[in-house]
Amino acid sequence: MKRIAALLLTCLMSTWVSAAALPDFPFVVSDGKAEKKITPDIATIHLTITAFHKDSDQALKTVNLTTTAVTEVLIKHGVSTEQIEATDINKSTARKRDSEYNQLEILGYDISRSMTIKLNNLAKYSEIIGDIIATNNVSGVQAQFDLSTRTELESELTLLAGQNAREKAEQMARALGTKIHSVYAITRGAGFEELFGSYGPGEKVMMMRMAAGGGAYDTIMFPPREITVSQEIKVIFRIK
Repeated sequence: MKRIAALLLTCLMSTWVSAAALPDFPFVVSDGKAEKKITPDIATIHLTITAFHKDSDQALKTVNLTTTAVTEVLIKHGVSTEQIEATDINKSTARKRDSEYNQLEILGYDISRSMTIKLNNLAKYSEIIGDIIATNNVSGVQAQFDLSTRTELESELTLLAGQNAREKAEQMARALGTKIHSVYAITRGAGFEELFGSYGPGEKVMMMRMAAGGGAYDTIMFPPREITVSQEIKVIFRIK
């Protein structure tokens, strides 16, 4: 009985807290959204360089030489070293295992590192990505496209989203014979993960290029013609 009473008290307290959080005046909640499709002008390329060898020094040498090769490709296409980032070296061991999965002697060493390239000009994107994919020991190539004017565009879209929210609220208020009085609260909607267009070659294409090695042979990769930038807000309007 005491347990049931405690449970009821908890439910009532939750109800009181929820009720206390609501405005104590008539209100309407409205959401507004604005979006625009626009051609991207910048891109961020992510890639991984990996090597495996029974000798640790040889695996590291392969990773270092590949890093140099990728860097030379980028410089050839006019990308400055300031636009290139490379992470620390990651190293792990591969061991033989017996029937009970006990680790035995070392078979070799896996060494990898990631690189990030920021392109502020997409004119040579197809050539750059083609040469990168053609480089041995490079995998996981993926590009994210964006706008250099994103901040200005988002400010513009936020204003339009606000207008859209007010129009919806006014329409609802008129339907009930009342009017919008003032704004009580505003919050920006989530969903920023959808603002970037992510494109990358399929695994099959990457394996073909990696196996071929050295030099691109007309691999056609184009940036997207457009990406969608959107802003969404939610508004609580006080009504008369």
